[in-house]
Amino acid sequence: MTAQHPAPGSASPPSSHVRASRAATALRVVVAIVALAGFSAIPTIASAQTPASTAPAREFTIAMVLPRDSQNIETGFTSYLKRQGLPVRYLPIRYSGNAQDIPALREQVREIRPDLIYAWGTPTTLALAGRHDAKDGIRDTPIVFTEVTDPVGAGLIPSLAKPERNVTGVSHVAPLTVQLNAIRAYRPFSKLGYVHNPAEPNSQLILTQWQELARQQKFEVVTATLPLKDNGEPDASGITPAVESVAKQGADVLYIGPITYLAYAHRDEVTQAALNNQLPTFCATESIVRQSGCMFGLFANGNNIGAFAGSMAKRILVDGKSPASIPASSLQRFSLLINMRTASALTMYPPMLLLNVAEVINAPAVAVSRSTSSR
Repeated sequence: MTAQHPAPGSASPPSSHVRASRAATALRVVVAIVALAGFSAIPTIASAQTPASTAPAREFTIAMVLPRDSQNIETGFTSYLKRQGLPVRYLPIRYSGNAQDIPALREQVREIRPDLIYAWGTPTTLALAGRHDAKDGIRDTPIVFTEVTDPVGAGLIPSLAKPERNVTGVSHVAPLTVQLNAIRAYRPFSKLGYVHNPAEPNSQLILTQWQELARQQKFEVVTATLPLKDNGEPDASGITPAVESVAKQGADVLYIGPITYLAYAHRDEVTQAALNNQLPTFCATESIVRQSGCMFGLFANGNNIGAFAGSMAKRILVDGKSPASIPASSLQRFSLLINMRTASALTMYPPMLLLNVAEVINAPAVAVSRSTSSR
């Protein structure tokens, strides 16, 4: 085989010794991170678990706007408010995810005149609130979001510390450097695969951040882009070819970020295509690991995210705080989750040290019984 020299300006791939050293360092870092995952993520949540001494005199209405079915994040949100003694009427509203449905979505929400709007994900929150520097969107009702990866980069708010509008909420994704350490702790790599969805603003933001990190950390990002339909929506038939493309480019692992279309709406197609191409997957969100076939992931606990958003809603509804004065925040503790069914199918078993700190799901029954009998 003819040796290939790196292109001008590109970094030479690290040696096996360097990669192993980085993996060992990453493993120690991740162990330190996830060992703390069982503790309270946000002190203000832990200190506010007891019900309020005086319940509000009236019932509040909260519009729960989701592009999917309710999950543990919403359970964390509603459970927190229930523990605080807030009488709340929740009105679920489904967002299709299609840009042409945004005017109807906003009108539907306005018609029920909620006291507060709960929004999940970047596309849904943007559909409701619009960009902070535009004039459209719902601007006279408080909006609390969850799982918005980069609210500033997406244009929702001008600053995390000072939202300066009717929108605040909770981000959920671990910093990319922490995610990188988690991947390296599982297995060293030189090429990271990324499927880009041009219909979601988050996707380009995350891709750009990975490319910058790759330049600093001396690895390569190989990409494939989903095709778009005439109406600007992504074409699901392009998912499998896109995954095949990054596999053919030599990706060692496929990164599936907090992209609604790939990590939620079409997560089974993505993870199955990766499995068919013998490509391990790392995910930045929980449900694609727990409910689909992603091999492993690092993320904030969903119940904690919901509870933290609930504490923000209480400050708005009961304490009379403006969302503009409540900093948008992200959790600082993360959980590592390993899907052993996928790891077994790929014969890519995690290091034992990771198994000591990770939650493992879908482990073979024989492995579980042996582990139990050895105690």
